Amino acid sequence: MAWGFDDLLLNILFILFFLLFVPLILDQINTSHSKKKWIMIVSFNLAVISCMIFPIIYEDGILADLRYLAVLVGGLYGGWIANVSLLLTNIIFRFVFDGPGTYTNIILATLHFLLITFTYRQFKLLSKTKKIIFSSTLALLSSAVTIGIILIAFDNFITIYTGLFFIVLQTLCIALIIYITEIMRETRMLKIRTEKMELVSQLASSISHEVRNPLTVVRGFLQLLQQVELPKKKKEEYVKLAISEIDRAESIIGDYLTFAKPSKEKEEFLNTKEELERALEVIKPLANMNSVAIETAFHPCWIRGDKQLFQQCLLNITKNCIEAMPNGGTLRIHTHFDGNKVVIHVSDNGIGMTEEQQRRLGEPYYTTKGKKGTGLGMMVAFRIIENFNGSISVSSELHKGTTFTLCLPTLNTDTEEVASTKE
Repeated sequence: MAWGFDDLLLNILFILFFLLFVPLILDQINTSHSKKKWIMIVSFNLAVISCMIFPIIYEDGILADLRYLAVLVGGLYGGWIANVSLLLTNIIFRFVFDGPGTYTNIILATLHFLLITFTYRQFKLLSKTKKIIFSSTLALLSSAVTIGIILIAFDNFITIYTGLFFIVLQTLCIALIIYITEIMRETRMLKIRTEKMELVSQLASSISHEVRNPLTVVRGFLQLLQQVELPKKKKEEYVKLAISEIDRAESIIGDYLTFAKPSKEKEEFLNTKEELERALEVIKPLANMNSVAIETAFHPCWIRGDKQLFQQCLLNITKNCIEAMPNGGTLRIHTHFDGNKVVIHVSDNGIGMTEEQQRRLGEPYYTTKGKKGTGLGMMVAFRIIENFNGSISVSSELHKGTTFTLCLPTLNTDTEEVASTKE
């Protein structure tokens, strides 16, 4: 009894495409980890469906396929959600195609589901070599059990040699897939580490440059106070300037520390309406100085996070908007709900930004203010929102204005429950 090798190669192609090529493409796309995870779960299921639609056909018309390769890899890497979805896909589509082996498939699908359920957590803790050995052992066990059940359920369905070929094929295929997957993961981690080292280098340059300037000024004033007889009023003026420069240096260092290691130790329930109103009270004097009017439309909503960091983020963004309107304008802030997220829009009608400026906003030591800015303020804002498991996007047009959109996850409870918990 011979295999249909064209069909076998097609099944292998499906496995390689959905299990290796799709994640390789996803690595090049800048999107959230959550979206990538769901795309991969869909990809695992498509691999199963494709193998079932285009099975491997024996000479006498008996069908087989490599779907359980996708089930094993998808379950081990995708976790329990992927495991459940693959079980349901496997059973439902087998019922759709009907034919002999439908109930045998339910037994096999359930056994694979249970096998993966009890092993996927241990699998994630293993090294690359141990993962290959572990997954190959699972594939060997899976293939042997599958062949055994088929031999029991369908007499003379396959020969011993065909069964052995099937077992060896699945074992080698999964070893290769796990090996390439782990190489891809190592490459991704190396890229992240390289980017972090580059970031550290940029930050070190930024901090040393920005802190050195105010310290040089302070040193100069202290030398003047020490060496020259000055009127009392002049001394007070120099001391005041020296203190302001020290405050500036402290602010830069504080921004750097916030970016480098935002704290989660002070997490609490925050009412976005109250926090926005509090931030506006602080920023109003600066708005008045720049002839900037403020328009608001807030809805009460609860999020979880550090109050001080959230205030710092709001102040950095609103300050950036106000400074973008040197000749006056309107600062608009409004909120709305989008599913289980609260969306905060902060917009101005100031000088706006080019596409290049928008793309680089939030990078270390990149500023749209020339020599007046350090770039740390917006970098900190981006880092804080990221720490809140949220996202921040920017849309802008030159000479028309800029809009910052903050998306933050809301708490899955109503206001009264949160308030009582807070008390």
